Amino acid sequence: MNKNYHISNQAELEQHIERYFDGETSIQEEQMLRETLADCPWSSEVIDEARFTMGYFAAHCQETERVAKKNNRRKLIGIAASIAIILAAGGYALWHQQQSVGVCIAYVNGQIVQDDDKVMALVADDLSKMDNASKAMTNQLSSLGEALELDNE
Repeated sequence: MNKNYHISNQAELEQHIERYFDGETSIQEEQMLRETLADCPWSSEVIDEARFTMGYFAAHCQETERVAKKNNRRKLIGIAASIAIILAAGGYALWHQQQSVGVCIAYVNGQIVQDDDKVMALVADDLSKMDNASKAMTNQLSSLGEALELDNE
């Protein structure tokens, strides 16, 4: 398409509009068509529809780009806030860990126990009780499953 070429009458403009909507125009032809539609004196149903459609798409693209930039800005702010929260939580955890190094405390029947050996013995005893309860529950469930299987036979 010659760069100096321009649309000289209404019929030619309508033919270019048809070619545009059929996807048969080059980028240069599309640009020329947009420029012609923006300032030509002709008007018809086809031309007015093309003005509306092409104008809508141009405005829609600009609005979409503006919204995308706004959403990107919001995402960046959200990411920055998340990083700040993670750093604050990590800093607090490190500080708290340094404050409680070597301290082992348990409360038994409302009484504080600070002897490491006694606390660890209490924890081991509780874990042993939970393990025994878990084994007992597993056995009961297994027995129940066997009973159900017998009923189904």
